[in-house]
Amino acid sequence: MATKRSANKHPVVEQPSPKADAWTIHVQSKLVELESVKAAADRKWGENRLTTLVSSDVREKFWLQNSRLHQAMEAKDRAKFDSSVAGMIRAYGVLDQLATEDECETASSIPRIEWEMQNGQTMVIVRTVNEAVAIQTQRQEVSNHHIWSMQELEALLADSRMQEVIKIKALYPTAQLTSFKPTSQFKPGGATGFDDFVDDLTFSDNDVLDYKFDSKQAERFRDGSN
Repeated sequence: MATKRSANKHPVVEQPSPKADAWTIHVQSKLVELESVKAAADRKWGENRLTTLVSSDVREKFWLQNSRLHQAMEAKDRAKFDSSVAGMIRAYGVLDQLATEDECETASSIPRIEWEMQNGQTMVIVRTVNEAVAIQTQRQEVSNHHIWSMQELEALLADSRMQEVIKIKALYPTAQLTSFKPTSQFKPGGATGFDDFVDDLTFSDNDVLDYKFDSKQAERFRDGSN
């Protein structure tokens, strides 16, 4: 069972495989309860923001409780694990109460999507540039270069290189772009419209394996052959 290992984060929920053992199923089922509480806190206060609104002593106690959860999982101690999950849920309640009593500002009412990136920082996406500016003012803990508007994203997607990525993705409706690292020799277009993307793009088709785009196969599709 894979989890995000961090002293500051509780384990993430992963749907057990059909062959999962009883312990794994129990753990993931209980983590859904904890994830639900965290999601509610993130909606109210902002992604991973609540712990930053309380004192250092309270934050330390919260992280210690989270460490107990990790330890109980590693030990496969069901009683301690259940107790630790319940303790984390109560801890979120305490943090919420303290932040409310201190009259901390809740997350903006501006419609937005918040996403925790792989580097641990938070990305915020809103609709317009004006809303992005408002978020920058209200959410000082979020780096400005991680706040984007749909207007800006539309402009990025209109770039000729990204248009070629979109064409590639269209050939594989279930594919997900997992990396994009154009080389210095990168040139959009080419004889097939896709040639220069070989080895620059990595897609995942929702399976375990990643694969590289096959420009020769794309050319066959374009010409109507198979």
